[in-house]
Amino acid sequence: MKPVAITLATLCAISALSLPCHADPLASANTEDRPAAASQDSMRLGVGLAYIPEYAGAKKSRVVPLPIFERTFSNGMFISSTRGLGIQMAQDNLQLSAALSYGGARADHRRNVFEGSDALKGMGDIDGAAQAVLSASYRFDAISVSLGTTQNLGQRSHGSTYTLGSSLQLMSTPSDQIGLGISAEYGDRKHVQTYFGVTQQQSQNSGYHSFSTKAGFTSVGAAVNWNHVIDKQWSVHTVAGFKTLTGDAADSPLTKRRTAPILLTGLIYSF
Repeated sequence: MKPVAITLATLCAISALSLPCHADPLASANTEDRPAAASQDSMRLGVGLAYIPEYAGAKKSRVVPLPIFERTFSNGMFISSTRGLGIQMAQDNLQLSAALSYGGARADHRRNVFEGSDALKGMGDIDGAAQAVLSASYRFDAISVSLGTTQNLGQRSHGSTYTLGSSLQLMSTPSDQIGLGISAEYGDRKHVQTYFGVTQQQSQNSGYHSFSTKAGFTSVGAAVNWNHVIDKQWSVHTVAGFKTLTGDAADSPLTKRRTAPILLTGLIYSF
């Protein structure tokens, strides 16, 4: 479902606010008690809703559905609606992950209630593409730090992003786990130009003034992550936070709102 794929690209960008970079944003926030990904077979199914901007810098936000599916295997492999196809390994407090995913699409007009924005008319569509998502995280007691990157494979002109994140476990009980996280995203020149720049041709088509960009930090954010365990199978996960554009991303003529709230919640069945 294309609108969901676009949504998940945004959710992956904020997942470092509360979890290791590019981890599932609907996974448990309990970093101390969460088992290593390579230790067991498991299945998770669920449904959620997310409130996110129409695009990075958009004035308007919208509610989109979030289907949840993840199958993990004892050898560390996983198939996930939010993380893609990949492998995750853990050794003591170090966790590594590599996955093949899809994302990066942006429509220059409102196609439906889930996709596109009329504020981008004349800018042209940005096609989605296969992406390699790599991450590493390390836990120091209640604090975790993470570093991740998303490398575009199918559309090299889209460039790459790098995310640095840190999370703090605030509370952990058998029924509730609460975490606080911050993150910062850095984009290379191609990425920043693709999503925040305006070429002369795009300027003529859209009416926005031309805008050239360079590599740099594009956003910072923070969020509170709450996981509520109902019983052995059912849980509810909620993330509430914000994301603020910085650098050329904040100065882009496409940016109507630099700081936007991001909310998501999901009901998950695990077995």
